[in-house]
Amino acid sequence: MNGRGREYASALMEIALTENIPDELYDSLKVVKRSLQDSPEYEELLLSPAIPSGERVSLVRKAYEGQVHDYILSFMCVLTEKGHIRDFGEAFSSFEEMYLDMARRTEAVVYTAVELTPEQKAGMKNALENRLGKTVDIKYRINERLIGGVVVEVDGKRLDWSLKRRLKEIKEVMEQ
Repeated sequence: MNGRGREYASALMEIALTENIPDELYDSLKVVKRSLQDSPEYEELLLSPAIPSGERVSLVRKAYEGQVHDYILSFMCVLTEKGHIRDFGEAFSSFEEMYLDMARRTEAVVYTAVELTPEQKAGMKNALENRLGKTVDIKYRINERLIGGVVVEVDGKRLDWSLKRRLKEIKEVMEQ
């Protein structure tokens, strides 16, 4: 990463805050991210030197006009015209980080050995939000190797309350 994506994200966030539209820009960026993930060949097309810059920008307009906020459409046109479309991933990640921090939101992945009940999920969400002081969007994943307990990945940290870890701790104590 060259840091250019972060600069683009900072400029977008400045616009978002000035215009009071951070939610709209974040939602539009997610639309673009999904489309680029679903069609990686589209990114290559937008970088192709065989296609004139004006045509590539026209393709972007056709793809996203009416689908994303006008500022994001313009952003995508600039990235395409300058040949910086590969910086989109870094720009998205940086904007998302700023957005979630500003909104006092975070994302977590919760791993359990079995599917949690709706009541357990609500309890987990409540516990994490109280601990972190933020609204937490949770993705739940099954990991049968856990045996029992919970492992949470949030804000670059791994919180491990698994049975496997507890058994390992007991073993270490017994070996001393």
